[in-house]
Amino acid sequence: MRRIAFYFCLLGAVIVLLSMTSLWCVHVVMDAFEANAATGWFAFSGVFLVALGVLYLIGHELHGYLQVRKVDQLAIAMQGDDVELLRNKAKHWLEDVHEKETVDQLNNRLRDVFSNLDSKVDKIIATESALVGAVVGLSPWPLVDSGIVAWRQLRLIKRIAREYGLRPATAGTLRLIRQIAVAVVFADVSEHATQWLSSKVPSIGGLLPAAGQAVAVGVLTARVGRACKKVCNPARIQTPRK
Repeated sequence: MRRIAFYFCLLGAVIVLLSMTSLWCVHVVMDAFEANAATGWFAFSGVFLVALGVLYLIGHELHGYLQVRKVDQLAIAMQGDDVELLRNKAKHWLEDVHEKETVDQLNNRLRDVFSNLDSKVDKIIATESALVGAVVGLSPWPLVDSGIVAWRQLRLIKRIAREYGLRPATAGTLRLIRQIAVAVVFADVSEHATQWLSSKVPSIGGLLPAAGQAVAVGVLTARVGRACKKVCNPARIQTPRK
């Protein structure tokens, strides 16, 4: 109930904001026409272009968010017995879906597709983990390291999503981040634990603490990547069979 009430309040606030903005734009255009016809058309063109841009951004975000939702929907369909539902949800990942294919045949094709994607994504995760670990190990600025790790992990999440055929945009990426929040929390805890452990280890020119932190950050980046891989792959999501 609290979540529904929050959504209603958020929707109401958006409607009020759009209404006030629309009224302000109408007044601006009308005042411009009263002053001069050319100025009025100029103002109308500006407002029209801004409205088109806003509608495009909203549509782009909604499309990206719905693409991320397709992963959960296909995961449920793959464990159900409704072949029509499975065909409909599988079209995003399969080039052609035949009407005579059964649920088992479609599932086997989908698993083959996702198995190939898994192999490619594993290489991406390994490369990114090694790169992030090397950068953190060589960098002498912890504050800069945090920014680099956050940026590279966000970039990794988006890249993995694209490999699985998703274009999450901002709203979809936020949903992915929320779904792998456990991995992100673990990453933060691991980093602090590593910093504490490094401070207790005798330093040989600073190499041991730096090496320990580099390994930990590389491991946590791999963990985030694997969590994102599981979220983006419908064949790896465990859902109750209908």
